[in-house]
Amino acid sequence: MLDINETQIYTTKVSILTIPRSEFWIFKGGILRLIYRLADHYGRRFGGQGGRFGYDMDLSASSLSGSENSNSDSEKSEEDNSVRDGETKEEYSGSLQPLGVETDDDGLFFHLAFASDEVTLMCSSKLIRKYLGKTLNFCEGCLPKEKQPTLLNEKFLILQVSSDGMNIGKKILELTEPLSLDGISLFFISNFFTDVVLFPAKDKQRVLAILRKMSEQKDDPDAEELHQRQEQDLETKAFNLFESKQIKPELVATTKLILTGARSGDSANVLRNTAEALSRLDTDIDSSKGDEKCKSTQFPAHFAITRNTTGEISMMLPQSEAEFIKLNYDKSTIMGSLQDSYCPITIDLSGLPLDLKGIVAGVASRLLRLGINEMSYLSFGKSGMVLIPDNFQGTVERFLSQL
Repeated sequence: MLDINETQIYTTKVSILTIPRSEFWIFKGGILRLIYRLADHYGRRFGGQGGRFGYDMDLSASSLSGSENSNSDSEKSEEDNSVRDGETKEEYSGSLQPLGVETDDDGLFFHLAFASDEVTLMCSSKLIRKYLGKTLNFCEGCLPKEKQPTLLNEKFLILQVSSDGMNIGKKILELTEPLSLDGISLFFISNFFTDVVLFPAKDKQRVLAILRKMSEQKDDPDAEELHQRQEQDLETKAFNLFESKQIKPELVATTKLILTGARSGDSANVLRNTAEALSRLDTDIDSSKGDEKCKSTQFPAHFAITRNTTGEISMMLPQSEAEFIKLNYDKSTIMGSLQDSYCPITIDLSGLPLDLKGIVAGVASRLLRLGINEMSYLSFGKSGMVLIPDNFQGTVERFLSQL
């Protein structure tokens, strides 16, 4: 069972933005500015010469009050305050103290992920407002409905689970099953260094109550039986929904991905290379242009980079040498194996509410029961992805063919 003391809840409120991939170019400038400033942060931290533009600006959360799309003082005050009315740190003494509730962070959590038809950005609400506020206003007034980006109304908090590289994805599933069953919306990011779950800030008290109950039941001999019932309940809900909405998870067997991270001290270079690739390559995927020249200038179909709350940079990259070369990463800066690959199972959720509960957890639970005990999860705004080791490809294909 998961040790609850391995979890941390961080104070920064995060926003989630999903963008149709065909419209990402509109947001590219603001996101590039954000990536370069993150790179500068690491350049100063490790004694470098700063980033490409040599910014002197401190990137800590306290320095970002001057936003691109300024809010009123009252709105800023509400967002800056990580403890809601009626919640105080003293309220969580005793058995909850080891959970690290209200752990401070630097406000620089950043996650950018590409799927074939959408791009999802997750970072602090202040950073979204500062770098993309005007762009969002432009899109609202000028783009047709089907091309509109979606900024979720909810603000989210980060629940992070430490990982030792073993049982990837299993620990976070044990933690989030009771949260999903309690109707709490969750977004997953399992990466090279850690497992991250984002949950609505308004549900913090409910999350804490569930964590408290899990902590109390840790040594209960009946806890495993309860856990198994929870797994089955999530599976039933998820697959009944798939059947009713005619949704079928799809294994993309031709795509091989690797999970990796930047070595300590190389984070700035990795971020700059990412920004350079985004600047140079076409981020849109136009299936009508099938020539090799066009493919050689396209940004990879599947990609993710995450700056964790603890400062590490993790990535989901294409294993294909041709696709990897496009990103211009120096392999000496990359941690982990470049040979161990994962196949993505994609779940199209575009016809369902954005805050749908328990879908990824339900699918992952079923896969665990098939003997696939190593997985990684990635939530997009309108889709979900479960990564499985490619040696389990046959098992998954047989399973999906029966749905």
